[in-house]
Amino acid sequence: MTQESNSNKILKQLQKSIPHSYNVATLYRIFKGKIEYNTIKTELSRLVKKGKVQRETRGFYKAMATPETLRFLENPPVLLHGIMLSCNTKEKLQNDIHGIPSQSYTNDALNWFGVMGFLSTTNNRFHNEIWVEDRKVTITFHLKGRIDIYINSSKHPINYSAFQKLMDYINGYLDKWIPFDKRKIHLVQTGVARDYKKLRLEGASSVSMKVFTNCWARAYYKQDIQATRIEAHITPADATLDQVFDWLIKLDKPPQNGNGHGDDTFEDVV
Repeated sequence: MTQESNSNKILKQLQKSIPHSYNVATLYRIFKGKIEYNTIKTELSRLVKKGKVQRETRGFYKAMATPETLRFLENPPVLLHGIMLSCNTKEKLQNDIHGIPSQSYTNDALNWFGVMGFLSTTNNRFHNEIWVEDRKVTITFHLKGRIDIYINSSKHPINYSAFQKLMDYINGYLDKWIPFDKRKIHLVQTGVARDYKKLRLEGASSVSMKVFTNCWARAYYKQDIQATRIEAHITPADATLDQVFDWLIKLDKPPQNGNGHGDDTFEDVV
């Protein structure tokens, strides 16, 4: 078995101590003299050149944060935001004349829109914005019988309990139109994110990556919540509201790996 290099020993010590920084003398004491003082100094310089360690003022060094070391900084929950749901109405919206669909809504639908404060927009749509606690919900009715529900929760991403409570409210608000069967309500798009309070992006304000046509990822500093957000936006092929609730239950209680930490990957929850 090959002996672990001094460089790896020093790097591992710094990584498990994120976000703290150390000088050469402190590391020498930590290793109890088993790594020479000058060797530590030399290896730190090499690690800085490789981009694995950052040199701070007054001769202090700290490990650069990576996806593998983020859990040493903090372990925020994986939450949803930017959620768009869609379903067909359980009652007809469109008038017909002798069985031929017209470009007008039924009187029942128009009366309900008026009472609930919906306004007519382009392409025969009716639109309203409501606030559920501190989240804006945009609801759009389409003439042919589709409802789009967009939940703007960028400042306050959603976990299971918050989403269940919000959907209970929306279900009551749209009780006349929304199907009782949650399997008939579909997730059109969402963002999956973690917000890191202690992580800062070095040398960039935003890093984006487009993976597929229906999936892209981004890391950026979100000023209004003062946290670095790492997020993935997905447009699922076909996911129901029941499946979304199931995801959120898993996100609230992520599986444990052998080190006792929750699984940090998006792949297992998306």
